[in-house]
Amino acid sequence: GPLVAVGDFDAKEMRSLVTELFGGWKSPQPYARVPDPYRANKSAAIRIEVPDKANAVIIGAQRIPMNDLSADYPAMLVGSFILGDSSSARIPARLRQKDGLSYGAGTYFQPSALDENSTIGSYAIFAPQNLPRVRTGFAEEFAGAIKDGFTDAEVADAKLGVLQERRLGRTEDGRIAAALTSQAFYGRTFATSGAVDASIEKMTTADVNAALRKYFKPDEMAYAFAGDFPKN
Repeated sequence: GPLVAVGDFDAKEMRSLVTELFGGWKSPQPYARVPDPYRANKSAAIRIEVPDKANAVIIGAQRIPMNDLSADYPAMLVGSFILGDSSSARIPARLRQKDGLSYGAGTYFQPSALDENSTIGSYAIFAPQNLPRVRTGFAEEFAGAIKDGFTDAEVADAKLGVLQERRLGRTEDGRIAAALTSQAFYGRTFATSGAVDASIEKMTTADVNAALRKYFKPDEMAYAFAGDFPKN
């Protein structure tokens, strides 16, 4: 497998050390990737009682048939950023600033690099008695995003934010090493990342709203919530 080192080091010494540590190692079994194909999930509300906890947690997830090479992937990155993947996004604004229910709330987007099987989801930490209000906040914000779409200002700000995060990540040794390792495995280069950046730069508000409506189905999201909930 590939090994990547990034930083201030002597390449000759590094190669010698790696050879000493791993040069004679052989895998007991040949490598075989396990496919993870898309399967539409069903909506769910799984309640888990955890006694004597001051806080409760809710996590939701929905599978979408997409990977990070799909045409709509850049638009979903921007849409998730607006929805809840930044401190000023809609979900944190609703559950923290407006309703005062959570100091940690948002959405997440986990793209697959191979199978067209990605995940978009939501999360929040809150007082157990506020579960109904938290679920209402999620439902109303998701419904509003689908119905009314995002604004030009939201999309413009999100594009800048997403591009800044991606470019900043390419200045950090650890993230560069991780990127080079995955590129070696997937047969890619930084040109792939550059193509995503270019798509984001020319993206329109209509592109983001169309992708969100195509893939994001809040009614299909499966939720699990754990905490010491009121018994009545």
